[in-house]
Amino acid sequence: MSGKSIFDKLWERHVVTGNEGEPQLMYVDQHYIHEVTSPQAFQGLRDAGRKVRRPDLTFGTTDHNVPTVDIFNIRDLISKNQIDTLAKNVEEFGIDAATHGTARQGIVHMVGPETGRSQPGKFVVCGDSHTATHGAFGAIAFGIGTSEVEHVFATQCLWQVKPKKMKVEFVGKPQPGVYSKDFILALIARYGVDAGVGYAVEYCGEAIDALSMDERMTICNMSIEFGSKMGIMNPDETTFDYLRGRECVPDDFEAAVADWKTLVSDDDAVYDKVIRLDVYDLAPMVTW
Repeated sequence: MSGKSIFDKLWERHVVTGNEGEPQLMYVDQHYIHEVTSPQAFQGLRDAGRKVRRPDLTFGTTDHNVPTVDIFNIRDLISKNQIDTLAKNVEEFGIDAATHGTARQGIVHMVGPETGRSQPGKFVVCGDSHTATHGAFGAIAFGIGTSEVEHVFATQCLWQVKPKKMKVEFVGKPQPGVYSKDFILALIARYGVDAGVGYAVEYCGEAIDALSMDERMTICNMSIEFGSKMGIMNPDETTFDYLRGRECVPDDFEAAVADWKTLVSDDDAVYDKVIRLDVYDLAPMVTW
């Protein structure tokens, strides 16, 4: 029997019911929310007389509508309304949130890692396509629509069809001036913006192992631009060192690490497609 990829192992851990190849009900470990894709979902709960199933597994922040400079000077009334509405909703439904102007508030894909909520082995969703960012920690993470946000609010579960698996192996050592964003941009330039459609993409190889967590998150974040809604990496000591001591990590951290180490892809794991790219050959990429 062939080995399993990290994606296979995580997927199997989270199936509530259903058969592979058909829609399966998946359990969600972490739900991130922000001010743009949550208002209608909250209103849907009110209209149906429902509560948030697991407010403790939900975490919110304002980010999309926040000005870069002078963050309280919001001239767009719709943006201001969305920010104010999130503050009211998280209070009403008992959800912890890094609300506007607080020290924890920031980009929705970063407040999770910074607080230690994004961890290996988790199934993470958010109403934002770049939720793939959290895959850098060894998690299944992807963006969902507003109706799905409401479904997760109400049930802490989500119907999904398991995608195919692609392995992208980055080998070699980059030359000076070439960084992780160049890795993913080169991949997209070479294979196209739709090459990842229908796949969960696992990024691996010696060039990935050498990256910091911030650099790894950059690559997983841009899985969307490659056409895949989720990217994932195997957790390692770099991952564990980043998480150690953060606010929301498990109390018995070393026991958690021991479990996380079992999640990595087996050497004989099978993939539907494999791509190999030597980063030594890359030059800095310029985008605008």
